[in-house]
Amino acid sequence: MMDVNDIDNALHEIRQMVLVAVGAHESLLGDPDPEVFSMPRRDAEMLSFSIFDVLKRVEDLKEKLTEPARPQAKIVLIGGNGCA
Repeated sequence: MMDVNDIDNALHEIRQMVLVAVGAHESLLGDPDPEVFSMPRRDAEMLSFSIFDVLKRVEDLKEKLTEPARPQAKIVLIGGNGCA
Protein backbone atom coordinates (compact mmCIF):
# COMPACT_ATOMS: atom_id res chain seq x y z
CA MET A 1 0.00 0.00 0.00
CA MET A 2 1.19 3.53 -0.70
CA ASP A 3 1.97 5.97 2.06
CA VAL A 4 1.24 9.72 2.01
CA ASN A 5 4.67 10.58 0.57
CA ASP A 6 4.23 8.13 -2.32
CA ILE A 7 0.84 9.61 -3.11
CA ASP A 8 2.20 13.17 -2.89
CA ASN A 9 5.07 12.33 -5.27
CA ALA A 10 2.72 10.63 -7.73
CA LEU A 11 0.36 13.61 -7.72
CA HIS A 12 3.30 16.00 -8.25
CA GLU A 13 4.43 14.00 -11.31
CA ILE A 14 0.89 13.96 -12.70
CA ARG A 15 0.59 17.72 -12.14
CA GLN A 16 3.80 18.29 -14.12
CA MET A 17 2.42 16.38 -17.11
CA VAL A 18 -0.88 18.26 -16.90
CA LEU A 19 1.08 21.54 -17.01
CA VAL A 20 2.83 20.30 -20.18
CA ALA A 21 -0.59 19.56 -21.71
CA VAL A 22 -1.91 22.98 -20.71
CA GLY A 23 1.15 24.67 -22.23
CA ALA A 24 0.67 22.79 -25.51
CA HIS A 25 -3.04 23.62 -25.50
CA GLU A 26 -2.28 27.31 -25.09
CA SER A 27 -0.24 27.23 -28.29
CA LEU A 28 -3.30 26.45 -30.43
CA LEU A 29 -3.27 28.59 -33.53
CA GLY A 30 -6.45 29.77 -35.22
CA ASP A 31 -6.76 28.68 -38.85
CA PRO A 32 -8.46 30.89 -41.42
CA ASP A 33 -11.58 28.94 -40.45
CA PRO A 34 -12.40 30.03 -36.85
CA GLU A 35 -13.89 26.59 -36.18
CA VAL A 36 -10.55 24.86 -36.85
CA PHE A 37 -7.44 25.11 -34.71
CA SER A 38 -3.97 23.70 -35.20
CA MET A 39 -0.75 23.69 -33.25
CA PRO A 40 2.91 23.38 -34.08
CA ARG A 41 4.10 19.76 -34.45
CA ARG A 42 6.40 20.00 -31.41
CA ASP A 43 3.52 21.15 -29.19
CA ALA A 44 1.21 18.49 -30.60
CA GLU A 45 3.79 15.81 -29.80
CA MET A 46 4.23 17.16 -26.26
CA LEU A 47 0.46 17.24 -25.78
CA SER A 48 0.11 13.65 -26.97
CA PHE A 49 3.02 12.50 -24.79
CA SER A 50 1.75 14.26 -21.68
CA ILE A 51 -1.81 12.98 -22.02
CA PHE A 52 -0.73 9.36 -22.41
CA ASP A 53 1.80 9.79 -19.58
CA VAL A 54 -0.92 11.14 -17.28
CA LEU A 55 -3.18 8.21 -18.18
CA LYS A 56 -0.38 5.73 -17.37
CA ARG A 57 0.43 7.43 -14.08
CA VAL A 58 -3.24 7.56 -13.01
CA GLU A 59 -3.73 3.88 -13.85
CA ASP A 60 -0.54 2.95 -11.94
CA LEU A 61 -1.60 5.03 -8.96
CA LYS A 62 -5.07 3.52 -8.93
CA GLU A 63 -3.59 0.03 -9.07
CA LYS A 64 -1.26 0.78 -6.15
CA LEU A 65 -4.05 2.28 -4.08
CA THR A 66 -6.34 -0.69 -4.64
CA GLU A 67 -3.82 -3.49 -4.20
CA PRO A 68 -5.59 -6.45 -2.68
CA ALA A 69 -4.45 -7.65 0.71
CA ARG A 70 -1.97 -10.49 0.47
CA PRO A 71 -3.62 -13.83 1.13
CA GLN A 72 -2.79 -15.31 4.49
CA ALA A 73 -2.28 -19.06 4.72
CA LYS A 74 -3.72 -20.84 7.70
CA ILE A 75 -1.18 -22.70 9.77
CA VAL A 76 -2.26 -26.06 11.07
CA LEU A 77 -0.20 -27.49 13.91
CA ILE A 78 -0.07 -31.25 14.14
CA GLY A 79 0.86 -33.02 17.33
CA GLY A 80 -0.13 -30.32 19.80
CA ASN A 81 -2.37 -30.70 22.86
CA GLY A 82 -1.67 -34.39 23.35
CA CYS A 83 -2.12 -35.36 19.70
CA ALA A 84 0.33 -37.91 18.34
